[in-house]
Amino acid sequence: MPTNWVNNMTLQPVILAGGSGTRLWPLSKESYSKPFLAINGVTSLIQETAIRLKGLSERPAIVVCAETNRFLVKDQLEEINQHPASIILEPTGKNTAPALTIAAIQAVTENKDAIIISLHSDHIIKNVDSFQNSLKSAVPVAAAGGIVTFGIVPSTPHSGFGYLRKGKLENGLGKLLDFIEKPDRETALNFLNSGEYLWNSGILMLKASLWLEQVKTHAPEIYKTCTDAMDLSTEDGLFIRPDSGIFRTCPSDAIDYAVMEKVVRDPKRPACWVSEINAGWSDLGSWNSFWEDGNPDNQGNVTSGDVFLQSVEDSLVLSTHRTVGVLGLKQAVVVETADSILVTTMEHEESVKDLVTEINSKGKFNTDHHVKIHRPWGSYEILDEGAGFQVKRLTVRAGESLSLQVHKHRAEHWVVVKGTASVTKGENTLTLEENESTFISQGERHRLENKTDSNLEIIEVQSGSYLGEDDIVRIEDKYNRTDGPA
Repeated sequence: MPTNWVNNMTLQPVILAGGSGTRLWPLSKESYSKPFLAINGVTSLIQETAIRLKGLSERPAIVVCAETNRFLVKDQLEEINQHPASIILEPTGKNTAPALTIAAIQAVTENKDAIIISLHSDHIIKNVDSFQNSLKSAVPVAAAGGIVTFGIVPSTPHSGFGYLRKGKLENGLGKLLDFIEKPDRETALNFLNSGEYLWNSGILMLKASLWLEQVKTHAPEIYKTCTDAMDLSTEDGLFIRPDSGIFRTCPSDAIDYAVMEKVVRDPKRPACWVSEINAGWSDLGSWNSFWEDGNPDNQGNVTSGDVFLQSVEDSLVLSTHRTVGVLGLKQAVVVETADSILVTTMEHEESVKDLVTEINSKGKFNTDHHVKIHRPWGSYEILDEGAGFQVKRLTVRAGESLSLQVHKHRAEHWVVVKGTASVTKGENTLTLEENESTFISQGERHRLENKTDSNLEIIEVQSGSYLGEDDIVRIEDKYNRTDGPA
């Protein structure tokens, strides 16, 4: 195969970055879910996904994510000098079938012959060269009108994955014979022993136009709502917004359920293939998989942070802020963050999602966001709060600014602790250096800007009858946001 094969192809990467990742609560939360976590302490999972695409295609990726995560996606990719072709914003999560459909519509708009490679943004691939070789070998098959799924060589009888039944492999590719949903453990063991089955990675390659044909045939309601929503979409720089009212009526379904399981059993189907991946893959879908992917000590424990163990075996203990001590436990899961602590066992960790649902039902917000909350201009961290007051630390990145805004229900006191702040206050402008402060009265027009080339840090003390993030009326905003916290 010539070294410039990619230049002659129309391979369009698609990164699916939706989902809440509640199985990894409290590390993963609704507004800062698994794709944005730096598991290796350096780069996040979505950054790793983008990095491993280097050299495969000259076309930048199309990313699909939640509206609320749009700036987080943009910022994380720009941190590694990756600039997506577009970021399609889902007004609400509808699972992977609609997400891939709106991405395919956009891909066809840009190139009618596009071959999409759909990737999840929260997978780990340890052997990138092997992974890329599997993708490269599949491109000619997809270009010829085939559908290529990618299966992982199973290492255990895992009952948490779907499976692909494969035909005889030649050069890593074989006929796709069947999709099997998550089996019980006994069936999974039979699959493992037979050697005929692979874990379903969820990675898919085919022409974008072919995907749309199959969705139209097997999930016509998804096809129609996605098409109608994209027909009325609006663009804001990189961001593409499908029509919210239409998209919210779309059925919620996964790629496999909605389309692929039906395709593989359709006598009129296109050729379906499976490519075998043996590249150190993990989807980190549970704390148990997190533990399995870690580097255990002599007692089988995987730890991170300020952790002390005595008489502990085969356990996962993670600390992000405080000292955590664990004594006399086996197969335990202990995860500490600034605002939440999870304690469970490997046996019960599949029920974490149910626990999060119960916590949500009590009106708690620590399943939605972390103490540190990201904004397009930087971030803020809640330091303390009580009746009628709230204290935050604001970090404004170099060259960024908050919107020109007013608050109906609160006043704010700003103290500069690092850097130089440019402040609009009513009709006046002023510059504040370190240890200087100003007071913003309730209803007063104001803006905070950082016109320097280094970060600005502010301590903000809020006081008033209501301190919710939706008490923002924006007058001007460089990020084209409307009223509210987004």
